[in-house]
Amino acid sequence: CIGFDNIPGTIDIKLQGRDGSISVASYPAEIGGTCKAWDDSLHPMCHGKFPPKWCKQRWCYVDPCSCNLKAPPKVTMYLPEATFTGKSLYYSYETCGSEDHFTEKYNVEACVNQKTKEKCLALKVKKGGNKCAWTGEACLGWEIVEHPLCKKTVALQSAAAPAGYLAIVVLAALLAPFSS
Repeated sequence: CIGFDNIPGTIDIKLQGRDGSISVASYPAEIGGTCKAWDDSLHPMCHGKFPPKWCKQRWCYVDPCSCNLKAPPKVTMYLPEATFTGKSLYYSYETCGSEDHFTEKYNVEACVNQKTKEKCLALKVKKGGNKCAWTGEACLGWEIVEHPLCKKTVALQSAAAPAGYLAIVVLAALLAPFSS
């Protein structure tokens, strides 16, 4: 986890429902700084007797260039304009030992949910840059594939990395000069 902690106050997060409705939830200002079930009792869907499974799952924000995980981290939808060390803000359930029951169904614009190159490259950040990058096989957050710091980290980690997204990223980095 990127480790910002003990930040006083709250931050209002705009949440868009699957039906297009917008609601606002107040989260602690230190949201995502450490492994915690941040959505439990705060996200509107996490109220009531039968909240979705992801409400109790622990997650945190991570530096995408420092992760050596099977499942790639995802660009946050809660704070889409936020950055950490100049990169988009990424979250990970796996870092916290949890399974991600949220992204596939509720973060429909997550890069990993885009199954074609066209859909992948169509997603943009507010400033107009690419949110995602196509590896030739999968769609991942742009920084994971294209950021120079991530490329260096991925290259260093690749020898020890388990099969998973890091191997795909290394292959994509090697093939990038030959693709259009």
